[in-house]
Amino acid sequence: MKKTIFAFGLGILTSITAFAQPAKQNIKADYVAEIILDYDQIIKNIPEQWRSSVAAPLKAEIAKGIFMNYFLESNGKMSSFTMEQKLNNSQDAAGIIIQQMTAMEKYPMYKDYSTATFYKEVDAGKKYLIKDEIPDFKWKMTREKMDIAGYSANKAEGVMMDSIHVTAWYAPSLPYKDGPNYLSGLPGLIVKAEMETGGFKTIYTLKSLNVLEKELKISLPTKGQVVTNKEFMDDMIALQNKMKEMTSGGVDNK
Repeated sequence: MKKTIFAFGLGILTSITAFAQPAKQNIKADYVAEIILDYDQIIKNIPEQWRSSVAAPLKAEIAKGIFMNYFLESNGKMSSFTMEQKLNNSQDAAGIIIQQMTAMEKYPMYKDYSTATFYKEVDAGKKYLIKDEIPDFKWKMTREKMDIAGYSANKAEGVMMDSIHVTAWYAPSLPYKDGPNYLSGLPGLIVKAEMETGGFKTIYTLKSLNVLEKELKISLPTKGQVVTNKEFMDDMIALQNKMKEMTSGGVDNK
């Protein structure tokens, strides 16, 4: 009788211990990003003397859609989000857009959850290392649900950098508070997200997920001039304005 009671108690203890063990945090997830461009917004930023030659092909390529693949690796403490580098030497509108995106996304985005910091290397005439706080999206949960990539997902609404509206779908059955790009902070892996800024909308959708037995080793980048995200954007706006002046003949080269 005592043996029976002991075995029964041991079984309960084993079950509780197994239930209490933390979920494996090492994951690799594949996402596809659909880039939807605002033709009117994009064409305004093209120098007037070139607009007539690129207008028709640009509109046609935007209508077809532009898709890029990304890979998220996370160990629960840090994560990296990397664009698949595609070789595209085409000089048509889509080829040029993909080349520009690939150049900007050449290096991964890193998130360090121990310090709530993200890191991003960028080559833009010189090497930058953007280092800033992971955005607080001020998520608001909704009751809306949807099946995405085989997972039941809940909808949440948030705001990035005080102005960019984000819609995200997270899977409570996947206990990873991570997601594509800057996105994180929901009680489950973000399996789909939409955000719109600067004349284009990006829709990230999970394609596949692998939970790993071994811990992923993730090292943060160290190269480049360290700047905040705002400082980097200010530099890019100044550079863009300078290029507009040069192409419009507004710079006196005498």
